[in-house]
Amino acid sequence: MVADRTDVIGRHPAARVAALAFAALTLVACSGGTDTTAAVDLQALDVGGYNVQPIDVEANRTPTDGRILEGIRMAGAIVYPHLLDATLTHDWGSEVISTPATASDVAAVSNVNIPTLERHGLVTGFDVTEGDAAFGTEGAAVTRVFLMRFPDAATATAAALDLQQTDFAVSPDNRPLSIPGYPDAHAHWRPGIPTMSALYARDQLVVSIFVQHPQPFEQQMINRVADVLDAQVPLIDGFEPTPVDAIDQLPRDPDEILLRTLIQGPADQTVPISGTDYAAWAGPAVIRFRPVANPELEAVWDDGGVDAVGYSAPNMVFRFRDGDAAEAFADAWQNSHRAGVTPIDGPAGLAQARCAERPDTADQPGVARCFVTNDRYGAFLTDGSADRARQMAAAQYALLENSE
Repeated sequence: MVADRTDVIGRHPAARVAALAFAALTLVACSGGTDTTAAVDLQALDVGGYNVQPIDVEANRTPTDGRILEGIRMAGAIVYPHLLDATLTHDWGSEVISTPATASDVAAVSNVNIPTLERHGLVTGFDVTEGDAAFGTEGAAVTRVFLMRFPDAATATAAALDLQQTDFAVSPDNRPLSIPGYPDAHAHWRPGIPTMSALYARDQLVVSIFVQHPQPFEQQMINRVADVLDAQVPLIDGFEPTPVDAIDQLPRDPDEILLRTLIQGPADQTVPISGTDYAAWAGPAVIRFRPVANPELEAVWDDGGVDAVGYSAPNMVFRFRDGDAAEAFADAWQNSHRAGVTPIDGPAGLAQARCAERPDTADQPGVARCFVTNDRYGAFLTDGSADRARQMAAAQYALLENSE
């Protein structure tokens, strides 16, 4: 989980990908112009022990891959609350929910609903939570959207009703609510408590909405649920679920972005697909990495046409519309100042890399980070050691060259 779009804290150890993405975006202070057209001698780069050749991403598939990959696809069919309310700039977590147990582990559903999800055959899901203050802040405004996939429409409808009934029965103080425009939605709250829950089934999908308001204002929370559904229903209608019997054949790397993403471990490391540690994000799902609370970066991201992201914790590669878009984003990132950050030299012989570091503080360990461009690709490389970060930046550039 993340405290906001720039700092990482822990709520669940797997929920780090978006946090790292946005932490990377605001680390570097301005360090002047960079000649990114300089010729590069790949043989002269210090790439450490990192692998600079593309790997076979499809090798060593596991039985869990398909559900995770379908969950990643669903990340492009979910409402991110900050798009409805610009004050929700703090990311409280987003992750693939590929099993009922995972849903319970991250509190997307209560423990009492694990049997409900198991009985109705939850296929997979995606969960996002955002607030107007740091994670865990008492009295924060919070909106959570959990999109679940079931085998068919009838099962989804039954699951929504059963989930509602199970939740409703937890407290005798719960009261049912109606959501304007959505007579089939199931919603409830406890009067005097500043939270509200709702479920709505559409086709094979069920959206679960949780709203927390600073005050127990019923109408404001009803309005927020309705706003989420107004935005969510068109996304569901535009999403084409992968047939259940074809999920296991979903490609790990449909845009060949993950094979271009540096693996931080040994050169021969085999990494399992994970929605939070190692995966390719494509099409609408890349919104998960869109910077928030930095208008300049938001603008260059949107203008840059990012259509694929490769993530190999903690490194990531963005594919922009073209090289100019990648450089525009690089310039905006380089000029995002942050107190306590010092620009440092990049890898020798690689003008295409910008690097900076933040020293150890009482609250968090130091970190070094580099951003490197190669044609339409831009990549973030992060490590506690500046020397390793520079080696990774050099290796990432070489990997991008060798992947063409």
